[in-house]
Amino acid sequence: MSKLAVHAVGARVIELLFSTFPPKSTALLKLELYGPQFALFASGDLSNVTSNHPTLEKVIEQQPKKRAVALEYVLGILNKGMDKNLWGFAYFQQLFSEYVTSASPNDVRAITSSVVDHSIHMLSTRAGARVVAECTAYGTPKDRKRIMKSLKGYTRSSLLHRDAYLALLRLIDVTDDTVAINKSVLAELQVNPDAKGDSEDGEGSDISPILDLAISDTGSKLFLLLLSSSDENRRRYFDPMELEVLRTGATIQEGGEDVPTSKKNADTRRTELLQYVRSLLIELCIKHPDELLRSTPGSRVLREVVASFPSQELVDAIVGACEKSMDGKSGELSIFEDRTGQLALKHLLLDEAGHKSDDQEEEEDDGADRASFAAALQSTFSGKLVQIASSNRGCFVLVSLLKVESVKKDVLKELKKNESKIKKAAKTNEMSAGYEALLNSIKEG
Repeated sequence: MSKLAVHAVGARVIELLFSTFPPKSTALLKLELYGPQFALFASGDLSNVTSNHPTLEKVIEQQPKKRAVALEYVLGILNKGMDKNLWGFAYFQQLFSEYVTSASPNDVRAITSSVVDHSIHMLSTRAGARVVAECTAYGTPKDRKRIMKSLKGYTRSSLLHRDAYLALLRLIDVTDDTVAINKSVLAELQVNPDAKGDSEDGEGSDISPILDLAISDTGSKLFLLLLSSSDENRRRYFDPMELEVLRTGATIQEGGEDVPTSKKNADTRRTELLQYVRSLLIELCIKHPDELLRSTPGSRVLREVVASFPSQELVDAIVGACEKSMDGKSGELSIFEDRTGQLALKHLLLDEAGHKSDDQEEEEDDGADRASFAAALQSTFSGKLVQIASSNRGCFVLVSLLKVESVKKDVLKELKKNESKIKKAAKTNEMSAGYEALLNSIKEG
């Protein structure tokens, strides 16, 4: 297996083998890639490893004394594979990923210089993206610049790829040279070659160049990474695997001491990068509030933009989209009735309700008028709140609106006047949880 894996023709056979048969069927064969001792004695402690999906980490965990031997053997295969340009093979990327996640940070740095120029070829699988991410984390500033060069021109396509986005996020997350990141990576977001504009070059287009990214599960992660100012927000938007890749505090050993691979403060780096895309994000949310509110990834981006860059223009755009969706001309449910849209509105209102008391003292001190989504919503739908309460999901939005102290009195007064209508609507609607929650809020208020 180890000879076939690095043979020009044999590599294709191995690729077909691992892609065709389930891991359980190929487990014993894969063990040969970790060293002959594992293939010959695949029993006893290794029996539970071979019965499932074997990995280098599992093998080392079962036989820690053979860690150095296994890592050295795998490294030998990887070096031969790199010489044969096997970068695009999935099994090779998987073996590479197992090595960089099991080896020491210094060993990863040692191999990084051989990987960086081929980064773009490693992004076809999640394992390959993980390799680039780990090399980015433990590589030198020079290595990171070479990775940027390899990925130049592929920012948008990488962010929209199911796996490649991970490597790009890690590159942005750990690179201290934010100017270089802007020029090589973020600058590519300024224009979307696939967007249809009024002219061939896209000038005059009403479509934001980052709309496709914002409503993408993977593309939106870039903006959420830059907009998330706390670990709590990161945990909210990133799954455990992504958080593992984006972990903080990467270090290597130098002179017997742990030395960070990134020198700049993480918050400083994030803030600097955010300024490069600030205008793009604000423009996106003002132009496309309806699309963002109806998209789960898009609504998350919208929520964080409102929190980071509040403005009356932005608030008015969101409320305007809500009002327009009520006319029924689009053929879609109103945002208040849309499953994703109503959740997005609830989060916006609850965010404002939760931060109001914290910001109140500061607001009084600086005399600045903060844009209030709740106030704009209440003002726009004053006298028409019962229209929002015409749907079960709309009632949940009103419950959240009642939690904002600045508008609670006026909203409660109007809803009490229409309490009989709300009760009548509740009786004729199969879904009644929202109506019950609203009626209880009115009663408690």
